[in-house]
Amino acid sequence: MSGLALLQRRQSPGRPLSGLRAALAVAGLTLACAGRCEAQCVDQSERVPATILKVFQTEPASLLHDPTVRGDSSKLTGRLAAYIVSDLTLLTAVRDLVSESANAERSSIGMALRRAQLICLSRKPENAQKISQFVQKLADSAVSSGYSAELEAVEFNPNAVASPSLGGSAPGSASNKPSTSANSLMTGEWSTDIGDPFAPAPLPQ
Repeated sequence: MSGLALLQRRQSPGRPLSGLRAALAVAGLTLACAGRCEAQCVDQSERVPATILKVFQTEPASLLHDPTVRGDSSKLTGRLAAYIVSDLTLLTAVRDLVSESANAERSSIGMALRRAQLICLSRKPENAQKISQFVQKLADSAVSSGYSAELEAVEFNPNAVASPSLGGSAPGSASNKPSTSANSLMTGEWSTDIGDPFAPAPLPQ
């Protein structure tokens, strides 16, 4: 047997294994993508950038130390709500955040959880249910207080909170475009802050 034939014979048993490894890698990536997509309540254009979410996941307390958020409960609520609707797997990081927060901050965290729950309600009810269950299992009185208070705060127009635009809908997608009334009520960096419902409406141009 020639040297070339012997080399080919030795290499051939490894080919099926290489194909199997590639197939398993593709399957793993597909499952990971599917799991990640299920954890999101908003479209790609409306999500917080992945790099920011990664920082929060690695160090939850970094949100409390952010100079644009520190000392401002409304910004903390809006920012955290945007994180949660972008990736529900961050609830584990939220639990760690609660453990490092003062009572006032925990109340804002509870408000963020309720706001995220309302946003998910119309798009992915199963994720809204997971948020509710998370708050129940957390059993933190300050978080629960904020969670209940947020519902009362948005009771005047829950639809405006359930369908916000966190980053704008895709061009030409009328079905995903929020109504004018919803846009007027949602403000902030990712449009998760509630505006003044009694503010005078702008005059038509």
